[in-house]
Amino acid sequence: MKLRVCSTIMVSKSFCLAISAGIFLLALPSFAQSVDEEQELHRGVWSLTSENDLFGGTDRNYSNGIRIERVSPENEVLPALEWAARRLPFLDLDRRNLRQGLALSHAIFTPEDISRALPDPNDRPYAGWLYVSGTALASDDNIQDVLQINLGIVGPSAGGKFVQTNWHDLIDEEQPKGWNYQLKDEPGIEIIAQRMALFDGPSFPLGLETDFGAYAGGALGNVRTYAGTGLIGRIGWDLESDFGPPRIRPALTGAGTFSPEQPFGAYLFAGLDGRFVLRDMFLDGNAFRDSPRVSDRNKLVGDVQAGLAVHISNVQLAFTYVHRTEEFQRQDGPQRFGAVSMSIAY
Repeated sequence: MKLRVCSTIMVSKSFCLAISAGIFLLALPSFAQSVDEEQELHRGVWSLTSENDLFGGTDRNYSNGIRIERVSPENEVLPALEWAARRLPFLDLDRRNLRQGLALSHAIFTPEDISRALPDPNDRPYAGWLYVSGTALASDDNIQDVLQINLGIVGPSAGGKFVQTNWHDLIDEEQPKGWNYQLKDEPGIEIIAQRMALFDGPSFPLGLETDFGAYAGGALGNVRTYAGTGLIGRIGWDLESDFGPPRIRPALTGAGTFSPEQPFGAYLFAGLDGRFVLRDMFLDGNAFRDSPRVSDRNKLVGDVQAGLAVHISNVQLAFTYVHRTEEFQRQDGPQRFGAVSMSIAY
């Protein structure tokens, strides 16, 4: 059995779509290019990921997230990022190819009832989170370690009110009325580290491959601090092309790498993820200023996910459906949301 160890300014949605369209247009010439095997193994990746609770039929809690990321070809890493990665003893950089990811992300969190001008003090507060990410990815055929550093702003300067009110106006939905009571401006930092272990499973007719595995990791910072672990399984073709589709963390899979080895690949995947949460600013409130918060946050939070990823040539599309358990005791049921991603290897 072969051991595989892998560790996963939106100003308006229309504006972000325009940005992403420009990014992908820049990558389009690569569609027509034929590259040799050596080039295939050293391509960079552009990816766009959108997560929204629309897929769960709600408009609450983690309401929306979007991320645009570029992952470099192998061994093209900023010296400062490599220096930081080498200071973590469990990231084995010497025997793995090193990549870096640079990303811009935005997330919105809202209470259950957005029609109230004075939000329910027992519900989660409104919050926006705008941040840039630097990610170091150490991997070979069997292993991927991840170190991600997120730096940004939580509060009015993150633009959550602007984004949600304009988006709701565009789609003719009810306007959120409680953004005046959102979390206050506070610089945010997260340091996230993760390693996941995959094992090759049995093969089936028609060239179907399987793998399964586990991950362990965590985050440290004033935005989130947690420790997590999870299990995942996949079945399909060309599983070697990635370590799972990209996601916005906290998430079970996906670190933005994608190197297809076959002209066509597809796989189904499912997994379980559990986190012990010591701090979550979007529930606990600002760290250094008085702000809305919940008093009954759950320390244990779990995700159940399933999805599909398909690639043709150097373009991958993926969808993940996530069922997240209640994050605080008075939450009105679990959260359900979907993640859609598009990745282009160039």
